[in-house]
Amino acid sequence: MNLVKNTLVTAISGARDVGGEMGTAAVSAVRGSIRAASEIGADLGAVARYSIMGTIEAAEQIGGELGGAARSATRDAVKTTRDVGGDVSRVASQAIQGTADAARRLGADVGSLVQDAARGAVEAADRIGSATGRAVRATVAEAVSGTKALGGGANSSRPARRRRRA
Repeated sequence: MNLVKNTLVTAISGARDVGGEMGTAAVSAVRGSIRAASEIGADLGAVARYSIMGTIEAAEQIGGELGGAARSATRDAVKTTRDVGGDVSRVASQAIQGTADAARRLGADVGSLVQDAARGAVEAADRIGSATGRAVRATVAEAVSGTKALGGGANSSRPARRRRRA
């Protein structure tokens, strides 16, 4: 998680278009992490979870839009998992858990960020195919309700950061 976060912060610090740079760097970091994990036989779900956490924490640190970071990172985690032949539903679920964990650590709106991540997972799954879309929707619904049951519903201590620094 720290490796992803530090890489993103370093790559984006000082960039003029923080949102665009964040999206590009996050996609590369998440994809690279999942591909590397696949090559060594690591748990893709755990890698996705911690990569998403690092991405969201990096977005917070540089003033990026957290919801967009959660959505694009989760979408690309699901796409890349399909590319390497991994369990797309498990990765989607773990990405949502990572989003919730990061939101709690940052004091952000857990419910809102989890919904953004869920949208990213479903977007990617729908592009893969209808059966995958249905499976991921079921998994995502369960993961979202699980994060709300743990006290991370939509009412949190502060709203998710939605602005970008100029």
